[in-house]
Amino acid sequence: MNIITAPLFITIFWLVMFIPTHLAISVITYRDARNLEWSALGIKPFLWFGIAFSLPILGMFIYWVMNYSTLSKQPS
Repeated sequence: MNIITAPLFITIFWLVMFIPTHLAISVITYRDARNLEWSALGIKPFLWFGIAFSLPILGMFIYWVMNYSTLSKQPS
């Protein structure tokens, strides 16, 4: 690989591997948020989609902590 093709290869690899992964995690989070009766802080599913897309693993973890962990403040 020379200097010109290396950045192109890295860009194509990133597009093929990471964007579909981001989308999959985001869609999973969106679908789950849409099925909740009560969402933490009243955050809409589309906003959870944006959080999970911009911060894939961390965003999904934040979603889980706020909605499913024992730290969540689910109404009784």
